[in-house]
Amino acid sequence: MKRIYLDNAATSFPKAPGVGDVMKSFMEESCTNINRTSGAGEFPIFERLFGLRSAIAGLVGLGTPESVCFSSGVTESLNLVIKGLFSSNDHILVSSCEHNSVMRPLVQMGIPFSRIPCDEEGFIITDRIEELIRPNTRAMVICAAGNVTGAIQDVEKIAQIADKHGLLTFFDAAQAIPYVKFDMDRLNIAGVVFSGHKGLLGPEGTGGAALRKDIALRIPPLVSGGTGSQSDLEDVPITLPDRLEAGTQNLPGLMALAHSVDYVLGHLDRIRGNERLMTGLLFKGLQKIKGIKVVGAGIDRPRTSVISVTSDRKDIAEIAAVLSDKYRIETRVGLHCSPSSHRTMGTFPTGTLRFSPGPFTSENEISTTLKALEETMNA
Repeated sequence: MKRIYLDNAATSFPKAPGVGDVMKSFMEESCTNINRTSGAGEFPIFERLFGLRSAIAGLVGLGTPESVCFSSGVTESLNLVIKGLFSSNDHILVSSCEHNSVMRPLVQMGIPFSRIPCDEEGFIITDRIEELIRPNTRAMVICAAGNVTGAIQDVEKIAQIADKHGLLTFFDAAQAIPYVKFDMDRLNIAGVVFSGHKGLLGPEGTGGAALRKDIALRIPPLVSGGTGSQSDLEDVPITLPDRLEAGTQNLPGLMALAHSVDYVLGHLDRIRGNERLMTGLLFKGLQKIKGIKVVGAGIDRPRTSVISVTSDRKDIAEIAAVLSDKYRIETRVGLHCSPSSHRTMGTFPTGTLRFSPGPFTSENEISTTLKALEETMNA
């Protein structure tokens, strides 16, 4: 029985064609350490990395690719931003559907925050933002696309409200790129943090933060040390991106990410089109199955492929297990590291069963899944 993978919100599969080959080639043929190795192989790697920075900058509308800084992913990047810029004297606005990669750093550091309410589908009620702003409010940190609800937020309106009140705006784009449009320069967005292993179809352990240049220069690094540049100084370099990229980077992963980003950009219309088509087929099919309730963003509202369901007839963990064990259909069940989303949706503490088709999901896989789920519910 063929594996059907519907957990692309956790990590994409399959990856972009050739990703594994690129990593293998780097490790076996091109292995070098930029800014540290004197050899001809270093310069192509450096240029490839800058090309990756430029591609990410283009995706998010940022005119300074040198302030695209790589990390292990969104969680590390959010920790860099939150712990570097804010303190217990500040106040931050978040949505009522934030991931723990935002909430845990805030709570850990004792940084006061207020939750902007979301509606029953997971969309921020933007009319409620201004009433929550205090004299010491410094920023909004917002999940651009929900990993439980699938809801795509109104990035432009949120950024405009923030700019009107002199607030910094940071967007968690783990689920958003390459499906959500950002225009950092035009909207004066302070930062967009991104994951390499989800919509960009690259390997785990890759990602970063696309930062406004003044913000990148202002953030104290989470990690400081060797950068291979300005080595005569014991102070943290002011040069970007070195300032925020101390230590040896995950070069095999980043080379593979550069390859996958090229693939995504070269097939963007097809990738986005397939996501919309498969999401629509799955969403409408789920609505027809007795005992299944779809929660989160409606099919007629801005949304990603993330679809969450609950059931009043069967335990959702049991449903997920049957789909996996009997039909080899992979989903995810639980709280998805976002308890605040489930409190907003009324699905806490049980959580939801989450489906998330990807760029390579086929119509046959969707129909097979719907048939398997119907059989499971009727068993």
